Amino acid sequence: RECRMTDAHDDPAPRGWVNFNTVFGVLGIVAGITLFIITPDQVERPRLLFGQKPSGLDPDFFPRMVAVLFMITGVWLVLRSRKLIEENLMLGLDREAITSVLVTAACFGVMALVMPVLGFVLSSILLLAALSTYYGNRNILVGAIISIGVPLLFYNLLRIWLQVVLPQNPFFSNVLWF
Repeated sequence: RECRMTDAHDDPAPRGWVNFNTVFGVLGIVAGITLFIITPDQVERPRLLFGQKPSGLDPDFFPRMVAVLFMITGVWLVLRSRKLIEENLMLGLDREAITSVLVTAACFGVMALVMPVLGFVLSSILLLAALSTYYGNRNILVGAIISIGVPLLFYNLLRIWLQVVLPQNPFFSNVLWF
């Protein structure tokens, strides 16, 4: 099915001022404000590491940038929601689609719980392997290459090049790639 969204120019949406786009826009604004407020208490400050230069980026920068983007997107959606005539296709989702979303959300929830224990790379490898298998990947070699390669690539991009502090793997703490 294709998503049909049209811009009715200056005509208000026929369902009234509040529709599901307005609700999601307001939820985006509330989520952005909440994230912006709680970020300083949730982001761990890196310990002073002798012999290493500081990155110059505040650890709050990326979470706060995401919070501001949530707010901007929410405001945009609230402003545009009155002019958008859009059919709500979420009400017509079948059981398989809902199950897929719930399984993915559960996997990310488990990843968030095990990441402090296993570290970023190992928990990401397990997440990608589980989700790719769940969604139908049967080629073990390709699945292993992607499940291992993508987290290592992102880890090095974030940790080494952008100097973002990520949870270390306690089992391979001396290995650069983990």
